[in-house]
Amino acid sequence: MMTWYIIRHADKEQGDFYNPRLGHQDQPISQKGRQDGQKLSSFFSDKQIAAIYVSAYQRTRQTIEAVAQQLRLMPMVDERLNEIDNGRIEGLTEPEIQQAFPEVWRAYVERSADFRFPGGETGTEAQRRIVDFFEEKRLLHYPDNIILVSHDGLIRLLMCYLVNMPVYKRWNFQVDLCGLMEVAYQPDVAAWQLIRFNQACR
Repeated sequence: MMTWYIIRHADKEQGDFYNPRLGHQDQPISQKGRQDGQKLSSFFSDKQIAAIYVSAYQRTRQTIEAVAQQLRLMPMVDERLNEIDNGRIEGLTEPEIQQAFPEVWRAYVERSADFRFPGGETGTEAQRRIVDFFEEKRLLHYPDNIILVSHDGLIRLLMCYLVNMPVYKRWNFQVDLCGLMEVAYQPDVAAWQLIRFNQACR
């Protein structure tokens, strides 16, 4: 059985780390983040892993660095694992979003339809990225196990796909920093089975 482990990045530093190539903040992980990343090593110590994929943000690579060294694997960047692009609302407080983009705030609160972040993506567009990644890498790696390190919003959209929920319900899921999801592909029914969600590695 092919098993994939999907991890949200660890705690990140506060401050201005704007990356013009990404068009967003690109914070490194904090000291607490490094400590939590180290805890992942014991979880993966007895597992056979063929590949590690991370987003283009440095905090995903740093989160899995200790595990990658332990497994002697080089993490590969795939921008389809990047966080949902929230465009011009990035860095704004809730009152600032309500003032500047009332229609976006209303859609977020109502959660009855998908919407586009101003200058960014819709939930459906971002979900399509992670689903495309899943299909491509499933064919490439089957039946091997792999690790993905991504972001809160994208992991919630992945959950919506796995449990067949609309993307605007994604805020029903909580994904903690360094939280781990495990899914297994069942070839006999051509479907993914959710094994665990948002587990903390201790």
